[in-house]
Amino acid sequence: MNRFLHTIIGRFSRPSTDNQPSLRTAYAILTYLLILPVMAYFAVQGLRDVPFQGSHLFYQICAWLGLSAVPLLPAWLFAVLGGEPGRRVWRWICWGLAGLLAGLATILLLIDIGIHRQFGFHFNGLVLNLLTTPGGFESMGLDYRTLAPAAIAFLLVLALHLTLALTMPRATWLRRLASSRKLPRRCWWAIPALALLSAVFTFGIAEFYQNSLITSATDTYPIPMQVRMRKFLKSLGCQAPPRTARRFEQNKTMRLNYPWAEITRTTPSNPPDIIWLCAESLRSDLLSPERMPNTWRFASEHGIRFPNHFSGGNGTRAGRFSMFYGLHPNAWHGFLNNNLGPLFFNWLQQDNYILLAQTSAKFTYPEFDRTIFSSFPAESLIEQRQGEPWERDIRAIDTLLQALQNRDPARPYFGFIFFEETHAPYTVPPDHAPFQPFMENLNYTNVSATDRDLLYNRDANAAHHLDSHLARVFDFLQQSGRLDNTIVVVTGDHGEEFYEHGRLGHNSTFVREQTNPVLVLHLPGVAPAVYEHLSHHTDLIPTLAPFLGVTSPAQDFSVGGNLLDPAYRRQYYLSFGWDTGVFANANGKLLLPISLKSRYARNRLSTFDDKPLDSSLEDDFYRDNAAALQAAKDEMMRPLKH
Repeated sequence: MNRFLHTIIGRFSRPSTDNQPSLRTAYAILTYLLILPVMAYFAVQGLRDVPFQGSHLFYQICAWLGLSAVPLLPAWLFAVLGGEPGRRVWRWICWGLAGLLAGLATILLLIDIGIHRQFGFHFNGLVLNLLTTPGGFESMGLDYRTLAPAAIAFLLVLALHLTLALTMPRATWLRRLASSRKLPRRCWWAIPALALLSAVFTFGIAEFYQNSLITSATDTYPIPMQVRMRKFLKSLGCQAPPRTARRFEQNKTMRLNYPWAEITRTTPSNPPDIIWLCAESLRSDLLSPERMPNTWRFASEHGIRFPNHFSGGNGTRAGRFSMFYGLHPNAWHGFLNNNLGPLFFNWLQQDNYILLAQTSAKFTYPEFDRTIFSSFPAESLIEQRQGEPWERDIRAIDTLLQALQNRDPARPYFGFIFFEETHAPYTVPPDHAPFQPFMENLNYTNVSATDRDLLYNRDANAAHHLDSHLARVFDFLQQSGRLDNTIVVVTGDHGEEFYEHGRLGHNSTFVREQTNPVLVLHLPGVAPAVYEHLSHHTDLIPTLAPFLGVTSPAQDFSVGGNLLDPAYRRQYYLSFGWDTGVFANANGKLLLPISLKSRYARNRLSTFDDKPLDSSLEDDFYRDNAAALQAAKDEMMRPLKH
């Protein structure tokens, strides 16, 4: 690899009597100069409407100079090949391909600029689908009056680059330029290379020192450039800064359009305590009188049960993001790069809540310490890491109950626990196995669909054991008399599949088993009930907000709604994976083309209960659900617009 790179670089720089290497140098410099103004758009976006900071300006300049070379690398490679001695036809083909690739790179960047200006995100599978699906142009507000000038401009750009490449070997003025001593021969390429390296290094330092002005700027470029250098910097003796509370009004540099209006809120005279109990992969049908009898009884006597509740994702990152922010998880990276927590915790801190968040996993993966809990002081984040998952879960409940007993009664309390024993491999104490038979030793190398019932019973045993300790929390709240002024949330981040549709676990598809978690809400003054309508993780914060004195409509800070409002009835929901997503309503489920993975996936269309439909029906689904799909697209884009 090193020899190959040395050869390529040498082709651009070594002297020669026929000026071919110098011509290649001239071509590389000219194309680089042509693309710099195009890439300057992204640098300007990164500098717009932010406070001046020298390191941020340095990063933007380096990123601009460095990333501008990346789209041209294929064209430069063919320019190298075209300058080699050989048949004239071969040389013309290589120079022509160099011009074609440079032109296409420029055109794609121009298209990305148009998308970014309009929607605030870069070219992805969603845009590709809009461009290739009937009616897609119209849904983006495009017609011939827009497309014709754009097409002409793109053809001119392509013609310019082809002309430049094909005239390189014969143009007299280029030969004079190539032979000029003023033209850098050996070191011109060091400018973009060193700039790119400097930008990467600057980003790594900014990430280490929590400089959100720089880390958030990376989203403005269509070429991702994110790196962590924590171990390296620590080895040099650098120390990470102490955790600080970050609130929305304190950050003026975010690349987010959120919230969408000033929030009107008055601190309640008697703010409720909030106990939020979230279990990994706790699918909805585990909540039953047999599998989780204590939670079932608590829901029946004191809470609202939501059997048709869906997560914002089929994984932990998306599920917990949607439940705490009330937004779709496609906005995750915007909040991560800005180290911003939810408005929900901003309200609690304004009301002087005692905060305690525990997990039997880690807060750093996914990066919840930099998103959901970024405003929590370090002492309020406890990771239970010793022992089996079920032992960690017990210890987390012990810690919560002790904290509730020793709390300052003059301050309201928020306690969160993320339980892990219902996550694979679904561990339980050896003597706790009420559901038989079950898979005693889970070995993924030989497990198959024939083990479905054994696997499910293993998970049910874990849920049953967890339920026996959730009962301790319920009993404490009732016996202490605090339940009447306590909000209790019992839920899962997402669901779990046991080969019902051919998969095991989660993070793979958006079938009900993977996206339908438990949800039980106890709300002060609200009678027990069963909510049969559709509900979603993004509805949680809008439902709790009025109990925290929020009088602003949910539409000002969430894509969800208040489930206690009789006028609110959800008609569809969205759920996301890492690079896929689904739109679901009574008419069916459609994979959202937010990446090539989902665009070319099998079974892109299904019924609401996950029966596959022929892909030939997609056009009909798009047409029949056009209004809802447009609304869903608007929800996805809303917090990302500049």
